[in-house]
Amino acid sequence: MDIAITGFLLAFSLFAGIGAQNIFVLKQGIMKNHILWVCLCCIACDIILVNLGIFGVGELISKNKIFMILLGVIGALFVFSYGLFSLKSAFEAKSFNLSFADKKHSLKKTLLQTLTITLINPHVYLDTIVILGANSLRYDFSEKAFFSLGIISASCAWFLCLGFASFKASEFFKKPLSWVIVNLLSAGVMFFIAYGLFIFVLEEIKLYF
Repeated sequence: MDIAITGFLLAFSLFAGIGAQNIFVLKQGIMKNHILWVCLCCIACDIILVNLGIFGVGELISKNKIFMILLGVIGALFVFSYGLFSLKSAFEAKSFNLSFADKKHSLKKTLLQTLTITLINPHVYLDTIVILGANSLRYDFSEKAFFSLGIISASCAWFLCLGFASFKASEFFKKPLSWVIVNLLSAGVMFFIAYGLFIFVLEEIKLYF
């Protein structure tokens, strides 16, 4: 259960960062534009990419100690960089231009837009495959299942809450202070996770040599 909570907290801090995907979901919620399908589409993408990182790429790399150490270092650096970026964003947060004049689109066009804004974003691959995949290397298969469950729960919680709360909370999310709080919390979690990953890498290096 602790592993699932770890996965939830790490994933939530990643998903909650300010980005194009979150702004897109927020706008669809404000416009009441097929928001349930938009959220489900984002969650489905996360499920596929996260499990690819945990059980696919991460599993293959875990069989090679050198690559495992390398991925751990890369993951730690990315997490630390993400923390710095979140910290920087917290002090530079500005209101977002969310136009209420945007027209609603058909379900098909809305889903295509959702897939586009999700899959062309390089951060989604860094978050799901590199960072979360690297964090899963320390776990065995059953533990990875709980780790994945925590991550998926975080994805469901974040996107559904963001999507369905955005209409009533639209004024709140347009205020810089709300994103300052989100980014400060994200930065704190990121630095803690980066520390854990660096410790993991050092232990692996000791075992290898």
